[in-house]
Amino acid sequence: MTDKQIQEWQEKVRQSYGDESKLFEYLFETMDNFYYRYLETTTDKNLKTVPLAPHLWGARSSEGSMVDALKIENTAAKKGIIELAKSVPKAEGPRVQYELMADVEELTPDHGEIIFVSSINWGFPDFEDQSKQFKKTVTFKYQDLAQFRKELALKLEEACSIFL
Repeated sequence: MTDKQIQEWQEKVRQSYGDESKLFEYLFETMDNFYYRYLETTTDKNLKTVPLAPHLWGARSSEGSMVDALKIENTAAKKGIIELAKSVPKAEGPRVQYELMADVEELTPDHGEIIFVSSINWGFPDFEDQSKQFKKTVTFKYQDLAQFRKELALKLEEACSIFL
């Protein structure tokens, strides 16, 4: 590619993603695709990104099928889910909660920082016991639009690795 072609390509990218609202739209669409792959459960389908708090967006789902919840390979989470399945009768409807969140520190065309947090929570029924959850935090810093587009999905994939 010539310098002129590179400049033209960079300008085209800037026009497509050059303002904050388009960056958020791209972020949310990408996250929505990850929910389909990692957070959908037997009961929660078609998840979409929603605001959870100021500067915090994401989705939460719950799995009521202990058989499906136990497909997770993460050893810490699996041990907790087994304990949940043993200690809570099926009639009480035990559930495991999954979550993927993006804490947007800064999101501009020139640079930004997003902290992705994924979690598996087996603290049924209130899901407030910190010792009954497994979290993974991935920090994504970028210095230009090309890096944002190139690495966003890779960082989400890294955060979602706990759901495998």
